[in-house]
Amino acid sequence: MMKWIIYQILTLSIIVFFMWILDYINENRTIQHSSSEWTAVNSTFITFYIIAFIVSCFYLLFLFEAKKDNGLFDRSFWAVMPKMCVIIGVLSIILFLTGGTIGPIMVWIEQWPSLIYVFFIYFLFLIFLFIFSIEHKKHRYKQRKEKTVHISFTWTILLFFVLFFLI
Repeated sequence: MMKWIIYQILTLSIIVFFMWILDYINENRTIQHSSSEWTAVNSTFITFYIIAFIVSCFYLLFLFEAKKDNGLFDRSFWAVMPKMCVIIGVLSIILFLTGGTIGPIMVWIEQWPSLIYVFFIYFLFLIFLFIFSIEHKKHRYKQRKEKTVHISFTWTILLFFVLFFLI
């Protein structure tokens, strides 16, 4: 049990370190960029790889959680989690857009540019959690939790692949 918690902490540390590296690259780039470019990423492929890396870290977090006895995935709230994800997601998008247009979010991002990565990771996590919760609810007692995590990871990567390269 303790081993899986340590692995989860290490995975979260990897995400933080990766976002710090992206922020460092963005601040110290030597190539001039136009005013419309505001991230460390300029290519669709690189953006997809970054998203795939972060989703892979979420996959590891969930896989380590699935390995625990009496873990989070055995709780009863997973029956309503897809609805909760939709409600939280819609509210988050509304708050983010409102906060960005008439609220203080843009000022905060100007002061702390790495805050955009926090929002980015939050929305990616919400998407992965939504896909996982649907799969978990659908096959709650029919398949192992690890298989549910694998399937959710595959669907999430396929979703982003289609969004980035086929649309």
